[in-house]
Amino acid sequence: MPALEMSQVRKVYGSDDQQVVALHDVDLTVDDDEMLILVGPSGSGKTTLLTVAGALLRPTSGSIKVGGTEITDLDDRQLARFRRDQVGFVFQSVNLVPFLTARENLLVVRQFGDAKVDARAKKRADQLLDELGLGGRGHSLPSQLSGGQKQRVAIGRALMNEPPLVLVDEPTSALDSELGKQVMDLLRREIKDRGVSAIVVTHDERVLDYGDRRVRIVDGILSSAPDAAAAGATSHP
Repeated sequence: MPALEMSQVRKVYGSDDQQVVALHDVDLTVDDDEMLILVGPSGSGKTTLLTVAGALLRPTSGSIKVGGTEITDLDDRQLARFRRDQVGFVFQSVNLVPFLTARENLLVVRQFGDAKVDARAKKRADQLLDELGLGGRGHSLPSQLSGGQKQRVAIGRALMNEPPLVLVDEPTSALDSELGKQVMDLLRREIKDRGVSAIVVTHDERVLDYGDRRVRIVDGILSSAPDAAAAGATSHP
């Protein structure tokens, strides 16, 4: 069963003569255990597609299934639970809670949809921080972390609830070349080791070869990239 199926998904902002069509009847399938790279220029609809796929925005029309579940008909409470359990997000701006420690930033996602922070959740947070090379920084605030460390915390937060689908927006935009490579190596390894699926949005050419497949979006319209990165996927175990 595909991790994500988008069928004839359309997203329109505004109304009447002020309408802006951000997504034009998008059809997209992301297979189980696939890492898809979504590329395109600024304003092309990349982030809109990501936020619609993750139920942060409702589409104007069309069907979206995650793990076979149609999400466009869910009410707000059901969507909150769905986002908590089924989707992990890594935002471009990282969006760590500034007054929470690295460990607490992972644990806070357990509270979405009325879940509890129990002993199992605390153990998982500590394990993730260790795997991400942050075992000694769990009690550090975001202001005490480097850019690369903050991005690692954000990846850990996205994986905290063991979601089948992870959505990543411009993971290297604020990082230099070396840190960007470290973060992408880590992200691919964590995703592949866990057997989850991912969409990584980027305009950074350094990221392109990390995916199993590339899709391009321009003016809200998808097209398959001719140089799909299947070969590049083998270069980053």
